[in-house]
Amino acid sequence: MQKVVVSPDFYYFISGSKPKLLIHSGTHGDEFEVIDHVQAAIQKYEKDLPPFIFVPRVSPTAVKNKSRVNTFGHDLNREFFTDSDDFEVQSNIKIIKDMKFDIFVSFHEDWEYPDYYVYDVGYSNRNDRLVLDHNQKLKEKGIGLYTGVDDPEDPDLGFEIVDGYIKMVHPANYHDDGTISAWALNRQIAENYYCLEIPGGAERQIKKFIVDSFFEDVIIKSIK
Repeated sequence: MQKVVVSPDFYYFISGSKPKLLIHSGTHGDEFEVIDHVQAAIQKYEKDLPPFIFVPRVSPTAVKNKSRVNTFGHDLNREFFTDSDDFEVQSNIKIIKDMKFDIFVSFHEDWEYPDYYVYDVGYSNRNDRLVLDHNQKLKEKGIGLYTGVDDPEDPDLGFEIVDGYIKMVHPANYHDDGTISAWALNRQIAENYYCLEIPGGAERQIKKFIVDSFFEDVIIKSIK
């Protein structure tokens, strides 16, 4: 795993010459606790992972400020456009624009709900059995699975989640960017996208377990 420094605050890690896995954390600066858990899981499972790119702080200035928006006033997961003049947007685009990933995984924290949920997005309408089995494992561990609307106040959301899972089929003719996942899927840069929403108020050991077990039970098994 090689560290690539783009600027004093922005860097990423790459493994192998043809990465098949993209991992993001630190998209929003108020969701910073999960970053260390993701980095620890990558170090733990590195030999079992396919070639990958890991961006620990997608928005480094947001993480530094512990805020949802970055220094330029942008929420990177709402204002991710090719013509953006935001250095962080352009830096992330440069990393992935010529890649073809089998899986794109983004780790987030939701401070509104006490329960866990995950978005499973791709071109297929098939529910992902590995993700569903992982959810069941979390439930058996005593971790709550969210059922309800993800965010009724956000015009970009408002989706119904059941038992911590929502399957979304990305339309083949969809061209509306804005989120990082839409930008990548619109250009066939990623085949499948998983967005984990880990309860922000959970204890650190719970967050660590969710991240670690997702690597073990979903990511590694999906690309083997």
